Order: sequence, then structure tokens, then C-alpha cells
Amino acid sequence: MKKIKGTFIWILLGILGTFLYIPKIYQGYRTVAQLENELEDITLESKELQKEKEELTLQVKELNSLYAVEKFVRNNLAMKKKNETIYRVIYEEE
Repeated sequence: MKKIKGTFIWILLGILGTFLYIPKIYQGYRTVAQLENELEDITLESKELQKEKEELTLQVKELNSLYAVEKFVRNNLAMKKKNETIYRVIYEEE
């Protein structure tokens, strides 16, 4: 009779322990899934930032040429060389 009670108690403790740890295990799986999604989002953001960095690097390389600097200064800052006349065409609206 004592052996049956001891076995019953161990089985009962095993079942109780299982039901107590199942929510923690499930929560662990949810946390892992959440972190995997976050990692995927961060990876995509990292790739986008890498592309933007490459584009900006190309722009800097282009501005290092004298022609590009002169074009930027003429178009955006309305500057001119010495003894140079600039003509602007103004269109009338209809």
C-alpha cells in the first residue's frame, strides 16, 4: 500500500510540474519568435541603410570632381567666373 501511495504521489507531482512549466515553455517559444521577427526587421533596415550609405558615398565621389563642384555652384548658388555674363530666359505664362 505504501508503494502505491509513493508512486501515486510521484505521478501526481510529475503531472503538476508539467502543467506548471508548460506556460513557461510556451512563453519561451513566443519570445524566440518575437526576437526572430525583430532580427529580420533590423536586418532589412540595415540593408536599406547600407544602400543609402553607398549612394551617399557615390555622391561624395562625384562632388570631388572639379566639374561637379562648378556645376553645383553655378546652378545652386548662382555664381559665375570673372568676365562672364549669365543670361537667364524667363518664360511668360499664358
